[in-house]
Amino acid sequence: MMKLLLILCFTPCLGIAQQTITSTQNGSASNPFVWNCLCIPSISDNIIINHQITIEVNWAVTSGGSITVNSGGQLMQSGLRSILIDGVGSEYLNYGNSAFDAMAYMNGASGQNTGHFSITQGAYFGPGTTYNNTGLVDGLDSLLTEGTFSNNGTLFTGNFLNTGSFTNTGHIGADSTGNTGTFTSTNGYMYFSAFGNTGTFNMTNAGWMDVSDNWLNAGNFSLAAGLQIYAHNDFYNGDTLGGTAFLTNNGVIEVTNDFFNGYSIDGSGNFCIGNDSYNGGTVNGTLDFCDNTGMDFDLNLGTVAGTVTFCQPGCFVGLEEFQTPNVLLFPNPTNGVISLQTNEPFSSFTIFSIDGSKILSGVLVGNEVDLSALKVGVYFIQLIGINSSTLKRMVKN
Repeated sequence: MMKLLLILCFTPCLGIAQQTITSTQNGSASNPFVWNCLCIPSISDNIIINHQITIEVNWAVTSGGSITVNSGGQLMQSGLRSILIDGVGSEYLNYGNSAFDAMAYMNGASGQNTGHFSITQGAYFGPGTTYNNTGLVDGLDSLLTEGTFSNNGTLFTGNFLNTGSFTNTGHIGADSTGNTGTFTSTNGYMYFSAFGNTGTFNMTNAGWMDVSDNWLNAGNFSLAAGLQIYAHNDFYNGDTLGGTAFLTNNGVIEVTNDFFNGYSIDGSGNFCIGNDSYNGGTVNGTLDFCDNTGMDFDLNLGTVAGTVTFCQPGCFVGLEEFQTPNVLLFPNPTNGVISLQTNEPFSSFTIFSIDGSKILSGVLVGNEVDLSALKVGVYFIQLIGINSSTLKRMVKN
């Protein structure tokens, strides 16, 4: 029977026109009595889900078909399942809740999420595809975007690579993040473990970037006035293979550890460096550069324009306020009290929702925080001490 269902799910029925099929009750997608057609949907049908539907097989949408999960509806996997959205006109629209092991959009397919989309392993958006997220996408181990992706909501992922066109007006939390395409962020926060750019990356209007490990630009990077980048380890602008690397800083860039420029930096913003600094390229514009270990560059083998100033005004990075000590939160997820395992003397905390709103703050007692009053969801907790501050992601069950 299961083999038959697989054939029905992945093989179009010849001679049968595309149908619009609506769920009528909760149940399995392979149960004909769940659907108003008393049939099993094919890959080219327009499927509307208003109930709690589970799938026991991998799924596909092709030939201009669609899946629409309405508000209050859900399409959830039973076991580890994947879904493919393939071809121009094929789409997956999630206004409720969806969960899969893996998802792929290919060959001009499109999608939209205003609800909660959970993907436990990987998501792929191929060339020619379009996707718009205004809700929450999370659970991802890896994300690759080669099409056009707009994030106006909240996106949490592990490894993240954009080779297409990515626009961000929302919030992103990711591990190692790379851009070889075009990336434009006009609002919200971006919280990365490590960051590298060899394409074109523009930060404009509002927002900030926080990178807990190394920051690298070997392409074109631009930071607008009023915006900030916090790099908690080393900061490198240059191409080790001898190519170009252009960095325009009209905002504030704070670096906890070492700074290196191997090509070109311009702008009217500020640099604040906590440790060693080296310039082997050109520094132009009306930038102010301040090295906490000696005001100007520790080693300058390049060119610095006469319009560049040093520590006017000064800055005090040591970057105490942006250091990221080793902190373990447990249990995480939690349904009540969360504990901190750290050797840092944190004294207070602030909790933010995934949209950046301040939810709760207080004095830290006994390295524990009671989250029982919070709604189920994803939050950030900022831990504040005398010499350091760190931001951690946590989940309330």
